[in-house]
Amino acid sequence: MARVGFVGLGIMGAPMCANVLAKGHDVTVYNRSREKMAPLIAKGAEGASSVEELVRQSEIVITMLSDPTAVWEVIAETAGVLSSLGPGKTYIDMSTVSPESSREIAVRVHKTGADFLEAPVLGSRKPATEGNLIILAGGNPDVAKRMEPLLLTMGSKVVYVGEVGLAAHMKLIINQMMGTLLCVFSEAALTGMAAGIPAEKILDVIESSVVGCQAIRIKGKDMLGERAFAVHFPLKHALKDMRLAVLAGDAQGIPTPVTAAAYQLFSIAKERGYAEHDSSAVLRALTDK
Repeated sequence: MARVGFVGLGIMGAPMCANVLAKGHDVTVYNRSREKMAPLIAKGAEGASSVEELVRQSEIVITMLSDPTAVWEVIAETAGVLSSLGPGKTYIDMSTVSPESSREIAVRVHKTGADFLEAPVLGSRKPATEGNLIILAGGNPDVAKRMEPLLLTMGSKVVYVGEVGLAAHMKLIINQMMGTLLCVFSEAALTGMAAGIPAEKILDVIESSVVGCQAIRIKGKDMLGERAFAVHFPLKHALKDMRLAVLAGDAQGIPTPVTAAAYQLFSIAKERGYAEHDSSAVLRALTDK
């Protein structure tokens, strides 16, 4: 069993870390909001007083953080991840970041003599809790193979995408498609309801058609009904990913007008107070005044 350090115990990180711990690994945890460490410490994890301490006593360091800025703050600060990495250690970033950011992190990590793997995940809180995430791996294929048993404590499948940056880009593709799907579903369904089609009829026909998909099965009923927007993937994170997807298109010289329009709807929903709600609350950009 490995000595694993886990940084970032939010909606996704906490259940992912719990699954690593449940498989018998020695786990040390750190989170800036210290109260989030307590449930995992109660399950047998050791709490670290700093990132530097966590890295010193871990063979493998995992970060699961909200955005590229948060990742850089944790790894590059004076007592951050990079300060204590070295030969024999492996750093795995499971956050959703830009391909460029991931490649820059890899360069900095390799200068310490440590190994690096990017491993963003597909799935929200429920599959994270159940250990059914799909994990996208990018980097040295030998490192990816060596880390696969650990990654499978958190997921049901590991897909090696290629060199560093490609797994990050693949994650953005999925979130880009998810975000635009939620936007067009909101537009189409609200238009149909305004014309007199019952919400349940819209959902039934969509489910029976070629455009039926898991995302609408999971979120559609709430979006057209109670609109509680229970958090599985926060809207503020979806907004960040749509921005990164637009930037990725710019970097490759590919226009992204649909994604850019969806980004604007997410921005409006955030401005209207839905940042902490589920990403499906983007519908409120079309219904609130």
